[in-house]
Amino acid sequence: MNDAASTEVESILDKAMATEMISVEQLKRIVRALPHAQVVLLDVRTGEEHDEGVIPGSTLYPCDHDLIDRENTAPFTADFDNKFDPTQFDADTRYILICRTGPRTEIALERFLDAELQACELIGGVNAWREQGLCLAPPFSAQQMLESPDSVDHCLSA
Repeated sequence: MNDAASTEVESILDKAMATEMISVEQLKRIVRALPHAQVVLLDVRTGEEHDEGVIPGSTLYPCDHDLIDRENTAPFTADFDNKFDPTQFDADTRYILICRTGPRTEIALERFLDAELQACELIGGVNAWREQGLCLAPPFSAQQMLESPDSVDHCLSA
């Protein structure tokens, strides 16, 4: 990654952390910069949702959710609160939280910020990513895709 691209990525991340939100277009630039960008894309969807495909470079942090009544965030909140241990996260790392549409990342974001961790949420979640015509990677290859710039560019070519 050249200096101009690195500066752009840092600027995007600084703004996202300050506003606690990142757009699909901004995240697309971050994904292109991975693994050089100092950020973790944390997908808080269920394992079942994760199996449907992931944003390239993301890491699953699986939490239960009511997949029948998606507006019911109580199962997610209980599971996230049970699993979340702020000491397992690096205070110097920036985290971009991802879910299907956004309500779960709002809950997770609140916990991250309460723990004084640097985090923001993807506006509209995975659905917004798809609506922009961007592909989801098979979960088993999301990290491997980053090793092949051609694969990432193909996925981000919308």
